[in-house]
Amino acid sequence: MNCMFCGAPLGASDYCGSCNRNVGAQKKALLLSNLYYNQGLEKAQIRDLSGAIDCLKRSLKLNKLNIQARNLLGLAYFETGEVVAALSEWVISKNIQPQGNLAAEFIQKLQGNPNRLDTINQTIKKYNQSLLYCRQGNVDMAVMQLKKVLAQNPKLIKGYHLLALLYIREQAYEKARKLLRSAAKIDKTNTTTLRFLREVDEQTGKVTSLEPRFRGLSREKENKK
Repeated sequence: MNCMFCGAPLGASDYCGSCNRNVGAQKKALLLSNLYYNQGLEKAQIRDLSGAIDCLKRSLKLNKLNIQARNLLGLAYFETGEVVAALSEWVISKNIQPQGNLAAEFIQKLQGNPNRLDTINQTIKKYNQSLLYCRQGNVDMAVMQLKKVLAQNPKLIKGYHLLALLYIREQAYEKARKLLRSAAKIDKTNTTTLRFLREVDEQTGKVTSLEPRFRGLSREKENKK
């Protein structure tokens, strides 16, 4: 850790040994940044991606130079289908630390497959077109376009949400439920997913199980007793 005023290495004291400026607030901010990074990492490991993104944004707000937090934020964005946002974080990360940075590998993998990158970019345009169709009241075209989006970019959480919302509007609750369960597999605690599922459950009188495998295992144990 270096002094934000003069760049000299800092010791245990809250004052810089070189310029004698008070660096207590800087140290506290960096510690909190690392704390939020660790929380984000824990959430990402259990696929609480929206929770991870929130923690990592907080981490970077306190320390924009936190390379680990920025790279992980990019990965979290990537896992939710937000490839452009992911690439943006990795480019910033690489500019901050050009050498020995995993972001360079992430960027290379994406740019090394231009067809895939182009396909993903097209899905974003199609998603935006779907939003326009919705505003124009052209639901059938929006549904058709969103199906294409999810076929090409099956991680795009907001695509699942918009299509599920259209199905809910048309009272096609089981179709919406299926989509939302797929979304929950990507980001299991996403508040929008859970809110839409609650609406589906209320309308159908049926509770959606997001972890059927575990429920099945528990039933097996009960049957063996």
